[in-house]
Amino acid sequence: MIMETRAVARERWIEFFDSLSRVYAGSRATLEVLAPDLGAQMEVEETPLAGISYDTTGLELHFTTRSGHLVHRIASPTRVSIEERDDGLVAAIEIAADGEPETILRLSAPIASRLLPA
Repeated sequence: MIMETRAVARERWIEFFDSLSRVYAGSRATLEVLAPDLGAQMEVEETPLAGISYDTTGLELHFTTRSGHLVHRIASPTRVSIEERDDGLVAAIEIAADGEPETILRLSAPIASRLLPA
């Protein structure tokens, strides 16, 4: 499988994350934080993605856990890149932020019914 990585322009972040949230809602996701001093740390593994939101205060990744809801916040994102599979599905999102470790969100394929037009 061929993967392509591309940057998402900042002016498209709100639209991009809204669309991605609709398509990938309920899909399994893994959240990896790449801390320079600790290496890769798994914050969430194979947990349903509830959504991603972005506004001028930052980016929030929402997950549905057995005990309720988990939110991972990134206060000052500076770059968002996506890794796309050759079938057009997003495999991963890389998020860089000022003063914070790089974050990678790995996504499983979306639930099929989410791909159907409404």
